[in-house]
Amino acid sequence: MPSKIKLLWVACILVIFFGFIYFSVLGQIDVARQKGEARATQKSRLDEKQKEKKQKNKGRTFKVDPIKEIKELNALGKYEEAVKYAEGVATLNPDRARIYTWWGISLVKAGKRSEAIEKFVRADELDQTYAKTYLSWGLTLAMDGKVKEAMEKYQKAVELKPESSNAYAYWGAALGQLNQHAQAVEKLERALEINPKNANVFGVLIDSLFHQKMYGQAWNTVKKAREAKVTIAESSLKRLADVFPEPSG
Repeated sequence: MPSKIKLLWVACILVIFFGFIYFSVLGQIDVARQKGEARATQKSRLDEKQKEKKQKNKGRTFKVDPIKEIKELNALGKYEEAVKYAEGVATLNPDRARIYTWWGISLVKAGKRSEAIEKFVRADELDQTYAKTYLSWGLTLAMDGKVKEAMEKYQKAVELKPESSNAYAYWGAALGQLNQHAQAVEKLERALEINPKNANVFGVLIDSLFHQKMYGQAWNTVKKAREAKVTIAESSLKRLADVFPEPSG
C-alpha cells in the first residue's frame, strides 16, 4: 500500500475515533444537563409545596385549643403537666401572649409564684389588652403580701373589662386588707351588682361592713349570701351577732 494512502487511511481512522469520543462527551454533558434541570424542577416543586403547607398551617401548630387544654389540666389538678404543656406551646408560639398568662396561672397552682410573675410580665410585654393577665397577676402579688401592687393590677383588669365581677371583688378585698373599708364596700357592692351570686364577695363585704359599723347592711348581706347558697364563716357571723343580734324576720 502506497505510503500516502496509508497515511490517509490512518488519518481517517483517527478522525472517526476522536469524532466518536467528542460526540460521546457531548451526549454525556447533555444527559447531565437534563438531569440537573429535572432535579432543579423537582426541588422547585417541593419548595412550593412546603411553602403552601406552611401557609396553610400558619397559626395552627396544635390540633386542639392549647389554652383549653391547659385549663382542663389545671381543673384536673395536673398542675405540673399544665406547666410543661404550656412551656411546649410557648416554645412553638413565642409571641402568643395568652399562653404566657395561662402558663403563669399553672405555675401559681403548682406553687411557683416567682416563676409565674415572670410569665405575667412577658404576657404584659406582648399584649396589654387581656384582663385575665392582670387579674391573675394581682392575685399572685396578693398571695405574696404585695397588696398595693396587687390593687394596681386589679384596677387595670377593671379598666379592660368593666363588667368583671371578680376584678372588683379582689380589688375590694385588697382595700379591706389595707383597712380602707369604705372604698372596699364600694368595690364589693359593685361586684355584686354585676354578679349577685359571686361567692368571692360576701365574706369580705360582711367584714368590711362590720368594720364600718354598718351592722344592718351586714345582716342584709348575710341574707343575700344564704339566698345564693354561699356559706359565711361562723367566726364572722358570731362577731357580728355579738355586737348586733340578727334581726328577726
